[in-house]
Amino acid sequence: MPEGFFEARDGLRLFYRHWDVSQPRAVCLLVHGLAEHSGRYENLAGRLTAKGLSVWIMDHRGHGRSEGLRGDCRSLQEFVDDLHLLKQRAAEALPGLPLFIIGHSLGGLMALTYAADHPKEIRGVAVSSPALKLTHETPAWKVALVTATAKVAPLTPFQNGVNPANLCRDPQVVEAYRKDPLIHSVLTARCALALQDALRDSLELAGRLSVPCVIFQSGTDQVCNPETALEFARRAVSRGASLSLRRYDGMYHELFNEPEKGRVIEDLCQWMDSVLREAANGD
Repeated sequence: MPEGFFEARDGLRLFYRHWDVSQPRAVCLLVHGLAEHSGRYENLAGRLTAKGLSVWIMDHRGHGRSEGLRGDCRSLQEFVDDLHLLKQRAAEALPGLPLFIIGHSLGGLMALTYAADHPKEIRGVAVSSPALKLTHETPAWKVALVTATAKVAPLTPFQNGVNPANLCRDPQVVEAYRKDPLIHSVLTARCALALQDALRDSLELAGRLSVPCVIFQSGTDQVCNPETALEFARRAVSRGASLSLRRYDGMYHELFNEPEKGRVIEDLCQWMDSVLREAANGD
């Protein structure tokens, strides 16, 4: 599993890793969620490489082993720009291969944004429990406090509100999350506002998708609102997008870590196979 660092446009060193196969059919660019890191995706990467897919993933700025103040960003676009640099590295290492972006939670919003901004760069985008709207609204008093703080002390940290028990039904996964030293629990004031803005505008992406897309949505998602994912799918399809939504009733937010993760991952692989077949028939 090769790993290393590359430099973002502003000079931050960003950690990445990739899993190679001898004759890859495609490249999968994984995009992790808020506060976590690439190491939590080793199981998913292993299952994808077993299907003949090369896998690349980075730790976002301010996350995991990457540089940057924990939980900080100026805008969602900073994350998307970093993702583009990783995509370029993967494309240079494996030229000519179709590339899929697979994003989870906040990483799902990044993936959808990337797909809307760079449709010619990828073959398709898959998102798991995407962060389009939170299940529980942030109290008005907290929004006001963060907004006021961002004006005078933008790097002030606030708790991000993630409850590990709401992420997964597997107690071992939850316990590992709680003990993981690379996971953090904060957002800076300016990052909180930036992500709030990105979520507010997330449905607008539905009208800009021009690559095949699939949404894997937790049916019992206590982090990201599952009904908003349904609304996103409706809007995208109404505008002619090639998009499907698969809902997993009873499962929690982290579909790739749930006890039934094998079924979800198999559905993901079958979807990518169908996209590759359609592309081959089109050619």
